[in-house]
Amino acid sequence: MHPTRILIVEDEPIVAMDLRQQVEECGYQVTGIAESADEALMAAEETQPDLALLDISIAGSMDGIQTAKILRQWFNVPGIFVTAYSDKATVTRAARQMPYGYLTKPIRANELSATLQVALTKARADTRERQEHAEMIAAVDTIRDGLLLATIDGHIQYMNAALETMTGMTLRQAHGRPFEHVLRLKDESNREVTWLASFSTGTAEVFGWRLETANDAELPVDLTVTTSEDTEGQPRAMVFTIRDASERIRQQAMGEVQEEKSGFDSAPMAMAQLDTTGKILRVNKALIDISGVGAEKLLGRSLTSLSLDPDPRIAQDLMHKLLQEGTVLAAPRQPRMN
Repeated sequence: MHPTRILIVEDEPIVAMDLRQQVEECGYQVTGIAESADEALMAAEETQPDLALLDISIAGSMDGIQTAKILRQWFNVPGIFVTAYSDKATVTRAARQMPYGYLTKPIRANELSATLQVALTKARADTRERQEHAEMIAAVDTIRDGLLLATIDGHIQYMNAALETMTGMTLRQAHGRPFEHVLRLKDESNREVTWLASFSTGTAEVFGWRLETANDAELPVDLTVTTSEDTEGQPRAMVFTIRDASERIRQQAMGEVQEEKSGFDSAPMAMAQLDTTGKILRVNKALIDISGVGAEKLLGRSLTSLSLDPDPRIAQDLMHKLLQEGTVLAAPRQPRMN
């Protein structure tokens, strides 16, 4: 683990050297002394300090407050302001940058030591929090289901990569926009869904809705909606999980076909199914057992053809069993196109 590194931004050489000595006596490493904003930014890029001590009134095009803002935004380097001025206007302006400390000259060793210790502790905690947040976002973005967070009145706060792909809209574009501008949904009755106000508490699920995708296609989706509450039990936000329902619907359809086929094959009465042209598409086991005729002699033939077959087992026995005691299932004819 590297020693804690401090960057000093001070344009008065004597003050800078005195500050350097005090910092090193506190047990920290000074990575460099910068007299201007430009020098500070170059030093930050080269040495990657853990913290910067900045005089507010440095010379140049940017003062210490502006420099601290850029150090924070570009390099995640927090700052402690050092100044001979403690007037309200200066303090207020500096406070807007959320510094990790504020020291007035002349600087006393015990105050410097305490301020550095508190600032570095907070900086490490903030770094861990950023890392954990980044890891969480990375983990969420690997989830195939779409995830969306909205305020209780329906404005988007967060969406993951999967939902960005589904909607064709980035988080930056969606943030703060109304729910219905991002999730263009239709319910099972083909009505547009503007906001799920009925899901004000707890968790609910809806199935088989349709989401308009980035290429204006419609994707079947299942939704889980969970409402989070604040410490007083009041609804605070809503979390949506949006799952592509295509595979579920396909599996369900296959299951229904398999169930229907199983029922057809195991039915005790003779059964035959015709296609749209009146030809036999399939026959069940009961029909084969009763007639003693194999399926290969029946499939693809019409009932008229069977009634004229020279084999009496087909023309008489099978047709009698089928028409008098069995069941004939005819597929619906397709409508004629004009």
